[in-house]
Amino acid sequence: MPDVRDSFRDVAANYSRSTFHTSTVRLQEVVDLARPEPGDLALDVATGTGNTAFALAPRVRRVVGLDLTREMLNEARRIAAQRSIANVDWVIGDAEHLPFQDDTFDVYVVRAAPHHFADVDAFLREAHRVLRPGRDAAFVDCAPPLPARDVLHEVEMRRDPSHIMSLTVEEWVARLERAGFEVESAYARELDWNFQDWMGNMAVRPELAEELAGVIESAEGEARTQLHPERRDGKLWHAYWHALIRAHKRA
Repeated sequence: MPDVRDSFRDVAANYSRSTFHTSTVRLQEVVDLARPEPGDLALDVATGTGNTAFALAPRVRRVVGLDLTREMLNEARRIAAQRSIANVDWVIGDAEHLPFQDDTFDVYVVRAAPHHFADVDAFLREAHRVLRPGRDAAFVDCAPPLPARDVLHEVEMRRDPSHIMSLTVEEWVARLERAGFEVESAYARELDWNFQDWMGNMAVRPELAEELAGVIESAEGEARTQLHPERRDGKLWHAYWHALIRAHKRA
């Protein structure tokens, strides 16, 4: 199985300026799901270059940003210093084996990462374990409907071999409930997706990017209707979906 660190160590800086990952609108979605309180200790899993951690930092007592890739965290540290953000700690760690005690965090957040996780059930059990009873978690990840998922899965795998699988909202709910969470809200949000920017985040070779554009543009039937690909000024745009989920750990 490909190591996710191999995919991200050389493109870390791209994620500190990615249109999606740094969007104030998209980050506010996470804050609205998590509903942090001023005295909270928050955990941002697979923090990458810290975008979500930085959105949480002004709203909580302290944030821990955890990631497997050292180069991502180095970029996060650089930005934190540049912005004089002092209430964030950075930890190298695995979402499936969190280096924290039970019932430690008031808020748990993970965004745009679980599709890389080899064992989703283990990651969710860990999320439930480290969250304090009576508190809440926010999960955001790509969640295309079927059959569009089949088309995007091919693109995702060839764009980034560390991609494993995007869950549908229904699959997310079933997994979360199995891990012990009470799902308070779960829905898919569709975005108009800039294919060129998406490829650029991972520094995909132009020849491969054109091949992958062809995969999307040649989609047929219901998948094509869902993706509705189109060229605007020569650039490909298509639909892309994320699950936005708020889940509660019972007291």
